[in-house]
Amino acid sequence: MDDQLQTKTKMNMKTELKWAVVYVVMTMVWSLLGKGLGFHDANLAAGVIFNTLIIIPSVILYMLSMREKKIRYYGGQITYKQAFMSGLVLTLLVTILGPIYPLFTNLISPDLFDNSIRFVVATNQMSEADAVKQFTLSSFIVQGIFGALVFGLVYAAIISIFLRSKNPKTLINT
Repeated sequence: MDDQLQTKTKMNMKTELKWAVVYVVMTMVWSLLGKGLGFHDANLAAGVIFNTLIIIPSVILYMLSMREKKIRYYGGQITYKQAFMSGLVLTLLVTILGPIYPLFTNLISPDLFDNSIRFVVATNQMSEADAVKQFTLSSFIVQGIFGALVFGLVYAAIISIFLRSKNPKTLINT
């Protein structure tokens, strides 16, 4: 019985693990695109808007993951709790894999933090001392972890409302 439960649990997380990897790849592609468009240096000011737009593919990937879970694992019927738990597992996996994004960004744009410090100091947004503390790899990783947790839980909660079956006992596909 324990072996069956462990197997079911592993299979249960298969969808979320797949989509967590897709999510991390998307963030790496986003970082490459940002670098290519000059948002890591020459167009740093516009990079803030660009980085905010990552919400769009993030929500889409969460929706696709949770929809796949509904269709393939739950046979087209899913409760709010089941959908939210799928989103929660995805969030935890994205959070665990999340440090790959800042490490990758630092690899492809080693001057990004120095550029950011110069920019915020030159535009009087921050003192140099505060900017030096703010724009570090470790700070970027910590912010990413908290951001992944908070935004992931919000995405999961909202998407679950729309994804849940209206009446799981009678509906096949919703």
